[in-house]
Amino acid sequence: MIISKTGTTMMNSKAIHEVTRSTNTKQKFLLARLITININGTTTCSRYLSTSSRHHNVIQSPFPQIPPGPYSPISDFVSENWHQFGSKVAIVDGTTDQSRTFQDYDISMRSIGASLRHRLGIGPGDIVLLFSPNHVDYLPMILGIGMTGATVSPINPLSTPMELRKMIQKTRPKVILAHERVLEVAIQAISLESESNSCDSTVEHIVCIPHLDEYKSTMANTNTSKTKILHLNDLKHYSSPLQASSTATPSADDFSQILDVNPFILPFSSGTTGLPKGISLSHSNLVANLLQTHVIEGASFYSHHSLISPLPFYHIYGLVVSLLYTARNGQTLITSSGRFDLKDFCHLVERHKPTRAHLVPPIILGLVKTPIQHDMSSLKTIISAAASLPADLEEQVSQKIRSCKVKQGWGMSELSPLGTLSSDDYHKAGSVGRLVSSTLGKIIDLENGENLGPGEIGELAIKGPQVMMGYKDNPDATAECLTEDGWLKTGDIAYYDTDGFFYITDRKKEMMKVRGFPVFPAELEALLVTHDHIQDVAVIPKLCDSSGEVPKAYVVLKPNKKVEEEEIVAWVKERVSPHKRLAGGITFTDEIPKSPSGKILRRVLRDLDRRMPDRN
Repeated sequence: MIISKTGTTMMNSKAIHEVTRSTNTKQKFLLARLITININGTTTCSRYLSTSSRHHNVIQSPFPQIPPGPYSPISDFVSENWHQFGSKVAIVDGTTDQSRTFQDYDISMRSIGASLRHRLGIGPGDIVLLFSPNHVDYLPMILGIGMTGATVSPINPLSTPMELRKMIQKTRPKVILAHERVLEVAIQAISLESESNSCDSTVEHIVCIPHLDEYKSTMANTNTSKTKILHLNDLKHYSSPLQASSTATPSADDFSQILDVNPFILPFSSGTTGLPKGISLSHSNLVANLLQTHVIEGASFYSHHSLISPLPFYHIYGLVVSLLYTARNGQTLITSSGRFDLKDFCHLVERHKPTRAHLVPPIILGLVKTPIQHDMSSLKTIISAAASLPADLEEQVSQKIRSCKVKQGWGMSELSPLGTLSSDDYHKAGSVGRLVSSTLGKIIDLENGENLGPGEIGELAIKGPQVMMGYKDNPDATAECLTEDGWLKTGDIAYYDTDGFFYITDRKKEMMKVRGFPVFPAELEALLVTHDHIQDVAVIPKLCDSSGEVPKAYVVLKPNKKVEEEEIVAWVKERVSPHKRLAGGITFTDEIPKSPSGKILRRVLRDLDRRMPDRN
C-alpha cells in the first residue's frame, strides 16, 4: 500500500478497473504506482500524475497494527501463558533427545534470574555472554538474564579463543555462560584477555552448561585467575526464584525505566561486509517484533502445531522467530544441538511430524538436490529467511514435498529481526513478503536519495517499533544507517510491486560497478544456479584496469558433472547484458564459503582471489 503525502482524489475500484482496462502499458504502470491506500484503508488515487509523486512513495503494512506499547519486559511477555501449557513439551533436542516442558521453562527461568541477580550480582548495565550451541535450557537462560535487567549477548559457539577474546573486549562481561563443549575456549579467551591487558579480565564467573542432564561437573568452584567456574545446575536450583522481572531490581519503577535504555540483547552483525558491530535491541524491540510476527503467523500456526528449526539460537532468526515465538505461543520446538545433517533433519521430521519448518536457502537447496528417503508429509509450510531464495527453488521444494508450500521473510538483526513476511494464504514466488504490522518502508534511489515507485530498484529503508536502538559504542556507524526521524537504511537493494510485495536483489555494499554500470552478484548467481551442471555459485568483483571491476564466478559443479569454463562463460553471455558477462572468468571449487545463516561470504572469496596469481 502506498501512502501518498500529496492531496488525493477519491476513486473507487470500479473506476480504477476501467482506467487500467483502457490505457496502454505505460499508463497502466504509472497508474499502478499512484494507486494508494490511506491509513483508514480507503482506496484513493493521487491527484498529480507527474514524476514529482516519486518523492512520496512510502509503503505501509497491509496487516492490522499492533498495540503501541508500553510493553511488559520480554521475560514476562514470553512467559505470560506458560501456566496454561504446563506439562506440554516446549522443546526437544533431536541430537540428545532431551526435552523441557513449559513448566520446566518457568521454574528454570525464575531460578536462573534470581541466582544471577542475588548470587552473582548481575543487574542493569551488566552484560552476560551466552556461548553455547542450541540447548534445551537456552531460553530460560536468555529470559533469566532479562529478568535482572542485564543485557545478554549470544556468541557463535564455533568462535576461536581469539574471536571470543574480541567479544569480551567489546562487551566487558561479568559472566559467561559457556557450554561444556566450548568451556576450554572460554577459559583460553579470558587468559588471552588478561595477558593482553596485563590485568584480570572483567569476567568474574563462568557458568558451565552441561551437554546432557546427567553430566556432573568436575570443575565447579575451580578458579582461573580471578574467574570462578560454576555449574548451571547451581543456578537452576536456587531456593528463592524471582516471580517477575521487576522483582530483580530495587523497584518496579527502576525496572520500567531501564527497559528501553539498557538493551535486552546484544547480537553482533555477521561481519560479512565489514567488522562485526554490537546491535542494541531493547525489550520493546523484541516484544513488538513478536507481536508483528504473530499477526501474520497466528492466523495459521496454532498452539497445537509444532515447528522444526535447526537454526542456531545465537542467530537472531533462530532466537526470536523460532525460539521466543514458539515459547510465547505454546508450540513445541524441535531443534538440534549437533552439527546440521540433512538426513538427520529429515529423520526428525518423520519422527516428530512438525507442521512448520524454519530454514535457510542452503538447506532448501539440499532438499531439492538430495533424494529424500523419509516421510516429510507432515510439513505444511517452510519459511525461508536470512538470505534470498530464488523463485524456482521455492517451486521445486513444493513439487518434491507435495504437502508443503514455501514462503519467505526478510529481516536483519537491526530489525529484531523481521521487516517483511508472507502470509500462508497470500505469497508470491521469489518475494520476501509484505511489510509486517505497524511498519513503513520505502525504496531510495542510490544516486539522488529520492523515494522510488513499484518496480524501481534502490536501497530499502524501514521504520517501525522493531528498529534497533543503535550500535553499541559506535555512534558514527549508527548515524550512517539510522536517520533522525527513525528510518533504518538497511543496505539491501530491493524493489516492490504494486501489491506491496518486496523482492531483495542484493546488498548495497556488494554491488559492483562495471564501466559505471551497476551489477549485482545475486542476480548472476540466480542465473548460474539454473545451469544443468552447477550445484552452487558465488559471484565477486574482480579488479580490472579498463572496466574498474568485472564479475567473476566461483562455481561448484554437481556430482559427476563436467563442463569447461568457456562453455559457462558463453552460456551466460547469451543471457545477460554486456556489462554483466563473466569477464573475470570462473574458478571451480568444492565449496562456497557461507555464514551459518546461509549468507555467501564474498569477502572471503575476494581476499582469496586477490592473492591468486592473475592468469592473464
